[in-house]
Amino acid sequence: MATVLLVDDDPNILRPLQLLVEREGYRVVTAQDGRAALAAAAIESPGLIVTDWMMPHIDGVELCRRLKSDPAMADIPVVMLSAVLPPVPMEPLWDVLLRKPAPIGQLIDAIRSLLDRPHTESPGRT
Repeated sequence: MATVLLVDDDPNILRPLQLLVEREGYRVVTAQDGRAALAAAAIESPGLIVTDWMMPHIDGVELCRRLKSDPAMADIPVVMLSAVLPPVPMEPLWDVLLRKPAPIGQLIDAIRSLLDRPHTESPGRT
């Protein structure tokens, strides 16, 4: 069973999202900001991370930068959720960008697709 790390500072989004992803058969770990997400990712080694962009302390873009700079976490696929478009980074930092409120079916499809990819690929990088 794959582990999905969900990151959002709004518990009214995080908890229902957790329940929906668990219902799909995934093990879910949650974090309410980028700092907690980095710690959880280091401990849990998730197969995928779904993160919000706008969060306190470390936002989703900076979270992705830090993940990609760590060889142990660089290949973890990331789905970025955002109510507004985040800045376009010079280098690809996430695999999928979904605008909030993203249809749950679209998010689940993205999770399945990224988790089903062979691990030999470099997700989102060309």
